[in-house]
Amino acid sequence: MSEQPQQEQPEGPQSRRNSFAVIEFTPEVLDQCLKQVEFYFSEFNFPYDRFLRTTAEKNDGWVPISTIATFNRMKKYRPVDKVIEVLRSSEILEVSADGENVKRRVPLDLTAARNARIEQNQRTLAVMNLPHEDVEASQIPELQENLETFFQKLGEINQVRLRRDHKNKKFNGTVLVEFKTIPECETFLKSYSNDDESNEILSYEGKKLSVLTKKQFDLQREASKSKNFSGRSRSFNSHRKENLPKFSKNKKKDDDKDDKDDSSAIADEEEDHNEKS
Repeated sequence: MSEQPQQEQPEGPQSRRNSFAVIEFTPEVLDQCLKQVEFYFSEFNFPYDRFLRTTAEKNDGWVPISTIATFNRMKKYRPVDKVIEVLRSSEILEVSADGENVKRRVPLDLTAARNARIEQNQRTLAVMNLPHEDVEASQIPELQENLETFFQKLGEINQVRLRRDHKNKKFNGTVLVEFKTIPECETFLKSYSNDDESNEILSYEGKKLSVLTKKQFDLQREASKSKNFSGRSRSFNSHRKENLPKFSKNKKKDDDKDDKDDSSAIADEEEDHNEKS
C-alpha cells in the first residue's frame, strides 16, 4: 500500500460520470467504496503516496474526485455521482460544495505519521516468489483481492501492497504484508520464515514463497541497487553483516541507528511507492 501510482489522466466532469457501466450500490458496496477512499487519505497511505500528496498540496488539501475515480480499485464504482454521495457521509473526509473535490476534515500530522511508519515497518513482512509472469495490468485489482483473502486466512492484517517492476510497471512477484500488531507479525514470521527448515512451507498456487522482514527486504534491494550501479555483485548475507546493527551494551545507540535505517527505508519506499489497488 508501494513505484508510482498508475493513475490515468482525469476525464472531464461530464465524461467521467458516464464512461462506465452502472453497478448496484448495495450497503456492502457503499461501505467498500467509502473505506477505499478513506484509506487513500489515511495515515497508512497519504504521507507516502507522492502523487496524492502533491496533488493535495497544490489545492489547499483538495483532490479532484475525478482523479480518485481513475484509480484501479475505484473504476468499478460508477456512476461517480454515487461515489460523491457516499463520500459526503464520511466522518473523515469532506466533499466540496460543488461535489468536485475531496480532502481530509483534519489534516494529518505528517511528522507523527512518519514516526508511526517506523513502527509500521516493524510489523510488515515481504513475501516473495508469487506467480507473476502472466499477470496483466487489467488483472491486478482481482489479484490484489485474492492475495488479501489469502493472507487474511493466515493472520490479522491491515493491508497487502503489490510491488511492481520499475521498468515495465508489472507486478514483480513480491508483496508487502502489513499486520495489525507486531506480535501477529512475529508469529507469522516464526511459522513461515525460510531461515528455519522445520517451518511450514508457505505456498501460493503451487509456488513456494519466501518470507523476509521489512528490514531484510530493504537491505536486499539496496544490495541489488549497489550491484546495478557498480557492476559488481555483493551477496545479500555479506551486506547484512555490514549494515545490520551490532548488539552492544549501549542499547540506545543501537535503537537510534535502527530509527535512522528505518527512516532511510521510508524515504526510499516513498520514491517507488505503489498505489494500494
